[in-house]
Amino acid sequence: MNILAQLNSSINEADSYKVSHYRQYPEGTTHVSSYIEARKSAYAKEFGEEYNYALFFGLQAFIKDHLAVPITQDDIDLAELLFEAHGEPFNKEGWQYILDTYEGRLPVEIRALPEGTVAPVSNAMVEVINTDSNCAWLTSYIETAMLRGVWYTTTVATQSRISKDIISGLLDETSDHPESIDFMLHDFGARGVSSTESAALGGMSHLVSFLGTDTVSGMIAAMRYYDSEYEEFLTQTPDNPKRAMIKLLQKMKQDGRPVPAFSVEASEHSTMTIKGPDGEIEQIKNMIEMAKAEPEKIVSIVSDSYDYFHAVGHLYGEKFKNDILEAGKQGSRVVIRPDSGDPVATTLQTFEILADKYADEITTNSKGYKTLPDCLRILWGDGIDPTGVKDILEALKEKGWSAENMVFGMGGGLLQKLNRDTLGFAMKASYAKINGKDYEVYKDPKTGKGAFNKKSKRGRLATIWNGVAFQTKNISDLKPGEKDLLGVVYRNGKILRHQEFSQIRDIANHTANLYHNPPSQPIKDPFALKAD
Repeated sequence: MNILAQLNSSINEADSYKVSHYRQYPEGTTHVSSYIEARKSAYAKEFGEEYNYALFFGLQAFIKDHLAVPITQDDIDLAELLFEAHGEPFNKEGWQYILDTYEGRLPVEIRALPEGTVAPVSNAMVEVINTDSNCAWLTSYIETAMLRGVWYTTTVATQSRISKDIISGLLDETSDHPESIDFMLHDFGARGVSSTESAALGGMSHLVSFLGTDTVSGMIAAMRYYDSEYEEFLTQTPDNPKRAMIKLLQKMKQDGRPVPAFSVEASEHSTMTIKGPDGEIEQIKNMIEMAKAEPEKIVSIVSDSYDYFHAVGHLYGEKFKNDILEAGKQGSRVVIRPDSGDPVATTLQTFEILADKYADEITTNSKGYKTLPDCLRILWGDGIDPTGVKDILEALKEKGWSAENMVFGMGGGLLQKLNRDTLGFAMKASYAKINGKDYEVYKDPKTGKGAFNKKSKRGRLATIWNGVAFQTKNISDLKPGEKDLLGVVYRNGKILRHQEFSQIRDIANHTANLYHNPPSQPIKDPFALKAD
């Protein structure tokens, strides 16, 4: 049991200052509406305006783990004592009202874009409003948890997608096999994040765009939060979620349905150095023998334990070359993994050595770029981020090598090397009803007019598709036929929309294509997988 999780609730997952806000709203305030948006993109600043987007993801997971869990009397009693000692006035009457009236379920409505949507920044992804006029204070109270539940998963999903776009662009230029993209970025980030929960949430966010991971908790999270069959099994064994997951995996195996992600047999330095420098050759041989012994087997071998370039030239290029080629005859593959040195320089020198040793096996594709034999690839996974991926692939392109020769592993650069400012995430109040009168709520700081304008949006909001792009408007400005794409996902404790993980992947691929290739003629539905 995660005791800390048991001690938390929707009451104490807020910032301390939120607790007193119920006393600060004007008398007669009955409704407050807030929205969540990514206001800017660090990726656009680094890579160009074509990367000025966010891939919305993760709200469903947050709702299931947090908002769908009712508060209890123990939660209220704990919070009352905690905040009294902490120096904050606690709204016991308000929380008791929620417990008594709604059985502890939060009386708010949440509307959101479909998860997987790739849209330009500065569009409302989520809107929240209280449904009970006695709980106007609740909308902003849950900001801390709501924003945390959306910004991290969306930013990781966006960073993964940015990487995919970079790789895809160079694949299109240099390769005949663009389908290899799905396995070209592998998640190595589990050990580099701040918590198991971060690994799970970030790991599943990466899987919206790629199929390769070593973050097991991310794969489990994708099934737990986004597989409706798991929810069915969980209702049968609500006190035993592991049994529900076992049943799901058994059903998937029976139906021939794949899990969300895959990995390969790979070595680490402990296995390569277990018998010292003289034993490394034997360990490399053993890994290559695995590739020979099983059809379509992929083995990844870390090779910098002692003398990396000697290993590339003498072992992979000479001593075990015929074994590698033999493995290739049955569709197997050996992946050489450098794990130290300058990423670009080390990679280029690797290819120079292999160009000599595999001169007869290297081919030139239809686009004029060289490719290693299919049985051999290079994986760079040390200290990589989207910039590093781009640098390596562009350097290889300049030397005449196809991007398909590479595979990348990304750890902290994928799941940890980001923060809320990467996409400028914020949740801001934009509407209130006070004594029956509607107010457009906004901020427009004179000190926030520089490169990053912090002016917020006004009123109840709608995010529409205008025929060629997503656009957020005030609901009062909607024209006839314009459809608000912010659909209701949660109301008063009930989850009203469930998305499958495969559906989210499809939406991400489709809307990303629309973003990068706006239709020449307006289309009606941006979520129709076939153009209307």
